[in-house]
Amino acid sequence: MRSKSDWATRPLDDELGEALRAELLGWPGMTARPVMGCLTFFHGKHMLGSYVNRDLAKKKTEWLNRRDEPTLVWVRLRKEDAERALRRLGVTQSRLGFPGWIEIPLQSRAMLEEAVRWFGHAYEHPPRTVPNKRRRAPRR
Repeated sequence: MRSKSDWATRPLDDELGEALRAELLGWPGMTARPVMGCLTFFHGKHMLGSYVNRDLAKKKTEWLNRRDEPTLVWVRLRKEDAERALRRLGVTQSRLGFPGWIEIPLQSRAMLEEAVRWFGHAYEHPPRTVPNKRRRAPRR
């Protein structure tokens, strides 16, 4: 059985995905771990986005990239940054449908650079997190 830390270093069999991971994990405070079958990047406690490759997921769901599509990157941005990103060539609203999430297909070096650019925005200006309204039971 693999530990969660394996996701930070396991082979991705994808040159652009490997380059993305190497770049992002070189930034101070960045970590990677599995979330819903994706390699997800965090700066501290802030989830910045995910590398999405159907070969990583045990269960193949409709929100993953399809067999005929390149691997994807989802980046979580502030509303105003997402609006700017969506005006860029190749950047679309994430298929997840969550506000502030964009999707970039990793099909070329230029699209890798675009993904790194928007991860940089998320790193420098993380989206505001909505506080969890559920109350935890007091510890006994």
